[in-house]
Amino acid sequence: MRIGLFSDPHYSSQEFTCGNRRNSLSLGKMRAALERFAAAGCDRVICLGDLTDTETTKEQEIANMRQIAALFSEFAMPITVIMGNHDAYVFTAEEFYALLGGCEPTPVREGGVHLLFLDANYTAAGVRYTPHAFAWDDVGLPDPAALWGALAALDGDVYLFMHQNIDPAIEAQDHRLANADAVCRIVEESGKVKAVYQGHYHWGNRSTRNGVAYITLPAMAVYDDTEIIIEV
Repeated sequence: MRIGLFSDPHYSSQEFTCGNRRNSLSLGKMRAALERFAAAGCDRVICLGDLTDTETTKEQEIANMRQIAALFSEFAMPITVIMGNHDAYVFTAEEFYALLGGCEPTPVREGGVHLLFLDANYTAAGVRYTPHAFAWDDVGLPDPAALWGALAALDGDVYLFMHQNIDPAIEAQDHRLANADAVCRIVEESGKVKAVYQGHYHWGNRSTRNGVAYITLPAMAVYDDTEIIIEV
């Protein structure tokens, strides 16, 4: 299975935010990435989150999402989008996926390979994020034991995809889940997970521990040519 991945476009009408995000360029970058994926014969595409960003009006935020949805509709490849914290700050999950016309993460099985998607848009106390009512660095995966159960039920190789970060090699602890160490322990002890693909940490990173690769994509809003193609 060939998969195209990109992360953190933070698309909005604003030219710059936070000093280094070139938000308004991300629609063009997404088009270029999708054209590359299509030319390479990718079977599917996954966005690892923070697809969009905050505007001064709700109307503009909705307009941005409609632009993205129109772009996605031009390509035949299935596209999955994992909500990031910025997406959750602007929209509820229901609003977000309705505007995209789908793209919800659902488990994929092809042959002996499984793709699982984790949603960590929760506070460390396990409260679901609601628009404009949470801090981005208060984050945790609710009920990690459920992940252990999900992995135990699978046979074959597993690849995990998420927005927020668990990479044990990242020193910026505010970019990792509050319970990242517990989640990593489950991932590594399962013996089934080959790699975890994530975003959120805009600089990107790659590390390996106990046989699991942790791959963080750099932010599309900050850097050029950040998309990758993987074979699983």
